[in-house]
Amino acid sequence: MDILNISNLTFRYKNKFIFDNFNLSVERGSWTTIAGPNGAGKTTLVKLLAGLEKSYSNITILDKTLNKKNLLNIRKEVGFVFDNPDNFFACETVLDELAFSLENLGESPKTIKKKIDEISKLLKIDGLLNENPYDLSGGEKQKVALACALMLEPRILILDDALLMIDINEKKQILNILKDYNKNKKVTILSFTHNLDEAIYSDRLVILNRGIITIDGSFPKVFSEEMVMRKIGLEVPFEIELSQKLRVYNIIDELELDPERLVSLIWK
Repeated sequence: MDILNISNLTFRYKNKFIFDNFNLSVERGSWTTIAGPNGAGKTTLVKLLAGLEKSYSNITILDKTLNKKNLLNIRKEVGFVFDNPDNFFACETVLDELAFSLENLGESPKTIKKKIDEISKLLKIDGLLNENPYDLSGGEKQKVALACALMLEPRILILDDALLMIDINEKKQILNILKDYNKNKKVTILSFTHNLDEAIYSDRLVILNRGIITIDGSFPKVFSEEMVMRKIGLEVPFEIELSQKLRVYNIIDELELDPERLVSLIWK
């Protein structure tokens, strides 16, 4: 069953079509990654889903048409994490930032404190709670922004290059945390990125270019179109490129996405 549906979406900016009869459905409980080069339409699509641009009733989220009447109720169940958190911080400390949305929803101080303790430790930002969010590093800001979204226990989490500034080792840990949220807490994740390394954690990969879906499917299907991705300016992850070459020489039988397993297969 679909949790999000975009039907025949047409959107133009300054008389230039960004989307023309665009269609996309996202299955409930899935993790879908939408990747594409600069100018593909990713940021515009995120803004449309967030209600920051008018969609003219072409978008349905959680069985509700995305419009002015339903926007507030939809936002209560959808967490957005944008690439630049500075535009969305509203408080003077990380602690207040994490508490802000739940306080507005009337949650009890006890519940709020419990959630802050849990999520700040999970994302390893518990040592930053008394800091001003604007004084943090880029990676720390993005972790705080993600924590704010998780505080709401969203049914859908939408990420817009939300981990771009986070250290690579920390990023892997966070992606594994998100995978746990996706599988065990049934949170639907829709991730927008130009970094295909992050996309390995998702179930479905959609390649977007100039407002058009170029490739859509599972990783083996999408990465078999390596030349198409390179042509539109996407860099294929090293382990995928290596895996493809090893298949050509019959060293492995199928595309392998796990770097550790790939190494073990090579040394068998």
